[in-house]
Amino acid sequence: MTRKPTQATSRIGFEKPALTSSGFEDLYRVEMPQLTRFLIRLGASPYEAADASHEAFAVALEKWVTIREPRAWLRTVAHRCYLRQASRRDTPHDPVPDRPGGTCPIGQIFLHEGNQRVLAALAQLPPLQRHVMAWTQDGFADAEIASALGMNEPAVRKNRSRARLRLQEILVGEVSSSDE
Repeated sequence: MTRKPTQATSRIGFEKPALTSSGFEDLYRVEMPQLTRFLIRLGASPYEAADASHEAFAVALEKWVTIREPRAWLRTVAHRCYLRQASRRDTPHDPVPDRPGGTCPIGQIFLHEGNQRVLAALAQLPPLQRHVMAWTQDGFADAEIASALGMNEPAVRKNRSRARLRLQEILVGEVSSSDE
C-alpha cells in the first residue's frame, strides 16, 4: 500500500507537509538547526553534525512518502549517518559553505558559555543516557523515545533520571570548584 503525499500530524504536533518543493524546504528550514543541535548533544562536532544532518535530509527526500513522523525519523537516520562517519572523520579547516538563503545550520548554532558547559557535561554521560537526554531536549515524549531507541518507557525514565542527577553533580561541582 503506497501512501499519498498528503499532510499528516505526528504525535508531537509537527505537521508533515506534502511533498512539494516549498513543503520540504519548510521542514528543512525548521528542522535542520534542531537536528544539528541534537547530534551535537550526542557528541558530534558542529561539522560532523551538519554533515550527518544533510545526509539524513537527502535520504528523507528519497523516502518522503513513506515517512510517518519526520522529526523522529530524521533524528534516527542522522544519528546512524553520524555513526557511519567514524571511519572517515576529518575536521575541515575551511568554513562550511552556506547555501543561498542562509540555511546552513552552523551559522544558526551559536553556543553561549552556558550551553558549552552543558554540552561538556552531556559528553561525560554514558552514551544511552546522553541519547535519552538529547531526545528529551528535542521535546519527544517517553513513548516516542522508547520507540525510537528500542527501549521500554520505564527504562527511558530511569536513564533520564540518572542523567539529570549526573548532570547536576557535574554542573554543581563546576560551580563549587570555581567559587574556591
